[in-house]
Order: sequence, then C-alpha cells, then structure tokens
Amino acid sequence: MQSSNASKIFALVAFHALLLVYFTSQLSISYYEANIYFNEDNLLHYIINLSTYLLGENDLALRLPMIIMHAVGAFLYYDISKSLFKKQNDKLWNLVIYLLLPGINSAGIMVDGAGLVLFLLLVFLFIYKHKRNLAYYLLPIYVFIDASFAFMYLGFIFYAMDRRRTVLLVSSVLLFGASMYLFGIDIGGHPKNYFLNTLGIYAAIFSPVVFVYLIYALYRWGVKEERTLLWYLGVTAFIFSMLLSFRQQMKLEELAPYIIVATPIMVKTFLSSYRIRLREFRKQYRLLLVVGMSFLVLSTLSIFLNKYLYLFMSDPSNHFVYKNHIAKELSIELKKMDIKALITRSERLQLRLKFYGISKDYNINLTKTNASFESKNVTIRYIGVETANFYVTKLYK
Repeated sequence: MQSSNASKIFALVAFHALLLVYFTSQLSISYYEANIYFNEDNLLHYIINLSTYLLGENDLALRLPMIIMHAVGAFLYYDISKSLFKKQNDKLWNLVIYLLLPGINSAGIMVDGAGLVLFLLLVFLFIYKHKRNLAYYLLPIYVFIDASFAFMYLGFIFYAMDRRRTVLLVSSVLLFGASMYLFGIDIGGHPKNYFLNTLGIYAAIFSPVVFVYLIYALYRWGVKEERTLLWYLGVTAFIFSMLLSFRQQMKLEELAPYIIVATPIMVKTFLSSYRIRLREFRKQYRLLLVVGMSFLVLSTLSIFLNKYLYLFMSDPSNHFVYKNHIAKELSIELKKMDIKALITRSERLQLRLKFYGISKDYNINLTKTNASFESKNVTIRYIGVETANFYVTKLYK
C-alpha cells in the first residue's frame, strides 16, 4: 500500500471497527450466542471464553474477538483483491462496498461461526497469495474447525481440475471426504423446498441489488475472463447451496463467506463495463450504482439504528434484531429489584440471563402473564416503545 492510500484504508477500517464497538452497547446476547458461550465445544467457544476471562463477562468482551477478526479481515480482503484494480480509488471503493455489506456488519459483531469462517478464509487466501506452499499446510487444519470448509475443498477440486494440478486435486478430494466424514451434511427428515427462502437470505446478506449483480458478474466472469480461485470459491458455494436448498435448509450464514470473497469480481466487472462505454451510454450504470449504494447504505443504517424501527412496528417481536434485545435490559431491571436468581419457562431466556448474572432459582418465577395480584411488573422500552413485558412472582415466602 502507498502511504497516502494506506492511511485512508486504516482510517476507514478503524472507523468501522469503532462503530461496531459502540454497537455492542445496543445489543444483548442471543440464545444462539449464549449456547456457543456456555455449551458448545468448538474454536469459537474457546476464543470468546478467553476474551471474557481476560476482560470480564460483559457484552464488549463477548463481541471484541469478532470485531478484531473483522478489522484484520478487512485489511486482508483489501490485500487479496487489490491486484484486480489498477486505480487506487477503485481499490478503496471495493473496500467500502465490502464494509457496507449487511452480512459483513453482522459477521463483524455477532458471535457466530460465519465471522470465524470468513476470517480464516481470508487468512488462507492472504497466505495463498504471498506464500502458496505455506498455505497448503492450513488446508488439513481447517478440516477440524468447521463443517463449512468442505465447500472450500469443493471449490479447490474444481479449481485444480481446471488448472490440471493433480496433487492439489487429490488432496482436496481427500480433505473434502474427511470433512464429510467428520461433520457430514444433515439430509434427514422430509424433503422441503427452501429455494426462494435461500434466495431471500442471500439478498439480505448482500442487499437485493448487489446480490443480483454479483450473480450476474460471476456468470459473466466465468464466460469471458480467467476463472480464478476466488471465482471458483464463490460459484461453488452458491451453486451447491442452491441445489441443496431444493431439499433442505442450509445455514447460509456460514456459506456466504465463500461468496463474499468473490465480491471484488463484481466490482471489477461493474467498473470495466462502465468505463468501456462512452459517457452518453453510462446513464443506466450510474443509476445502477446509485440504487445499489443506496440499498447498502440503508441496510447499514438499519443495522446501527435498528431500535428506531420499533417506532414503525405494531408487533415488536417481528423486529429483525429482537433476538438480540431485551435480555440485558431485563437483567438490569431485575437487579434493581434485588433479584439475582429466578426461574422462567423459557430455557432460552434463562440461558441468556445467565450471562448477565441472573442464575436459576425456583423461588422466584418470571412469566409474560400476570400470575397474581402480588406479581411485580417489568416493562422494557426502546425509544419510548414498549417492546417486552414481564411479571415477577415470589412463589415461596
């Protein structure tokens, strides 16, 4: 990186990371995150437990590892993709679009396997670009980390076939088989079509306009340009996730990283298509850019200012971040009532409250319905809007 451009990149990533740090105060731990923190036995569990051991059991300590991985990953993404662009401004715009992707903002703060998978994928691609032989040593290690790395091996299989690299092909096939042996793909139950649902989730991860153009760009690149490793990773993950969606629901949050790393192809395709045309024929591309960037900005604002959406909702439980709300504020109100232990019918809420120091006690009951005239009411409000209502009842006096 040139010094002037390096300072811009650093400032951009640092600003985004600070936004995420601030955003930690706006969220509660979700059940999924609490389950990872307390119950699961995987790499992410140990990373966040180490963080809370060092910094205390609080929201910032819980989410700080994800923010750090996000920030480091952004620098890696810039380095991996910069060779596609000649102009410094193009490289900067590519990073801006990456940071505005809704899926990136989510992975940058939520304790979820997607953030870890994306970070480790970017680490691999960075090392692969600069020290290819060293990167190959990471491939067998990734087998034991997460089931979704099977799609990385699958991408390598097609890439090796295209490049006629026999050793890489055989290794990738073996590693894919090992991943399937260790984790497999759940195909039990009755077949059900999740095709449209899968498209909807992808549209939410990338924003609708960006997702549609990304798929078009991957198709066009595959037909007209050199099929790079980034292309194979993105296309393989997308095609197989769509094929599997005809039968079952996939965990797309952990497959999206393989498509995200292919977004530089989309940016490159758009810039090439725009510049090859005379000024008078660029109008539709300028319109596409404005609409696409507007969706990205609005998606990002809806994440960071999500609580204001309660002002426009008749049912607060339909809020897209509702599962990451309520628990922290509820624990604060309970502690004001000198209650540090209780029992609730919801095991999910019980586990979330445990993170905030509310343990289990059968003497005090927490419900959403009024149990008796002696019950005490606890109401949670955001932006003046009532979002949850609970009743606390002492069962034994």
